[in-house]
Amino acid sequence: MGALKIFPIDCWQIILKHLDDDGLEAVSLVCKDFLTISNILKDSLQVVHPDVGMLSKHLNRFKQLKKISFRQFTGNMNKAILEIVRCDVSLDVLDILLFDSMSELLKELDTNSKLAKNLKTLKLSCTLYRGLTDDDLVVIANSFSNLEQLKFGKCSCRGRCLATDYGYKILATKLKFLKKIHIIGTLKVTDRSLIALSRNCAFLKAVAINSSFQMGITENGIGILLGNRPNLEALRLGGFDWSRSAMKISDMLLNKIAKTKLPLKKLELSFCRNFTVGGLLMVSPYLTKLHIDVDIQPDLELFLNGDVDVGKLTHIVIECRRNVTYSSMMLLLSTKCPSLVEIKMEYAKFDGQDNNNNIGLPQNHNILNLCLYRCKIDDESLEQFALMFPNLRVVDLSFCQHLTTTGIEAMLKSCKFMRELRLKEIENLGTKLFTDNSQVINLENLNLERTLIDDEGLAAIAKRCRRLVSLNLNYCTNVTMDGIKQLIKNFTTLCWLEMLPHPSDVLEWMLSTGNFASLRKIRVRFYTEVHAEKFLHHGCLLFK
Repeated sequence: MGALKIFPIDCWQIILKHLDDDGLEAVSLVCKDFLTISNILKDSLQVVHPDVGMLSKHLNRFKQLKKISFRQFTGNMNKAILEIVRCDVSLDVLDILLFDSMSELLKELDTNSKLAKNLKTLKLSCTLYRGLTDDDLVVIANSFSNLEQLKFGKCSCRGRCLATDYGYKILATKLKFLKKIHIIGTLKVTDRSLIALSRNCAFLKAVAINSSFQMGITENGIGILLGNRPNLEALRLGGFDWSRSAMKISDMLLNKIAKTKLPLKKLELSFCRNFTVGGLLMVSPYLTKLHIDVDIQPDLELFLNGDVDVGKLTHIVIECRRNVTYSSMMLLLSTKCPSLVEIKMEYAKFDGQDNNNNIGLPQNHNILNLCLYRCKIDDESLEQFALMFPNLRVVDLSFCQHLTTTGIEAMLKSCKFMRELRLKEIENLGTKLFTDNSQVINLENLNLERTLIDDEGLAAIAKRCRRLVSLNLNYCTNVTMDGIKQLIKNFTTLCWLEMLPHPSDVLEWMLSTGNFASLRKIRVRFYTEVHAEKFLHHGCLLFK
């Protein structure tokens, strides 16, 4: 019996629209009716397959696409853009990498009148070899007059970003509906760009500025922006790193932000320096994200211990002094920041404390992500943090060399909803991550890169992590070919496997036996074009 004979198509659409892309892909295999409905409901596409012909098939199949991302695309970008131009698609969001002929191809997009008229969000990511230019900004301004959001990904090539005030002024005069913009500061991008945008873009509500004290944007320009746009709802200020590329932010500017009484819903400060605890206190009610280095920043513990309102703070990144103990910091964050969802700390030292067998530890159920990268933490401290944050979903303990399997198992026992765990280069874990008495856990993503895990340890993971989707075994030298084979046989859910530098023999074995599990991506150092084509035929992408 067909699905449409049980429920009408409208009812199925209401039910299935709650599924993500993976869920829609799964139900599309059930029957032809579900395939038809999933084709209608799918509105976003992450392009990974390097064959542009596959992109063409997807564009013809999914007629309701509103968002396309090329962030992970490794094929010919020129051909991919031309394919979008030729198709009958009405996109709201386009996310692409900057490349050499970018300006010319953006002009090509303009020839698709439907796309040019309806595009609301354009995201551009700089690469190591290509930065933003005035030509890019001018073409964007002339081609997409209804654009509301213009975002640039993390800039790793600011020395190659050649945009100037000229490009931003053209944007300001042409994009009358602009609501959100990200400005990458250079020596030739000055306060004039901020002034032009604040005067001409009446709907501007969110501004992100990445600059440094060596570049042309000053506190005076930011102050004029605040005065001209009293309805600003989001402001992000930041440099590029903590060296000579940090942004100078004085207490005077923070005071102006507070006194202007903007309806700020988001205020982010990253890689900023020169302000004091007093300045931070003035804007604390607005803070949503804070990234600080305690070597050059005000005393964070003094800030949190004061009469401070940080009710909106959701993300905090702290780069700590080495060999300084921060055990009390975690307690402060847990109790003083009720909206916090993510804590990242680097190089911190934590001492395990008796604390009456962990009785009476304050709990914060909102914190979902915890990163303790390169921290000096023992099993007892990790167990305490797990008791404090029982709803953790993502945990990164990479390079925490003092941890053992005892601490990891205690954490997994307390945090039953954890989905992702990163344990890169922790030698003390030994060859097995779990003991024989470990319970079944719901991990979906596991990173064991450069650990001592062996074939027996992999078998234990397969037994206890039955929902595992992604596994990183790069440079796990104790894992053999036999271990990899058993892993692929035992896992029916595994979609992503990284196994550098294992030879291509495992690929030959997979092809000869037909053992692919659910694999969609495999990272391996050596493979031929023949391997790549055969695996693509099975719906699996090989990459290095």
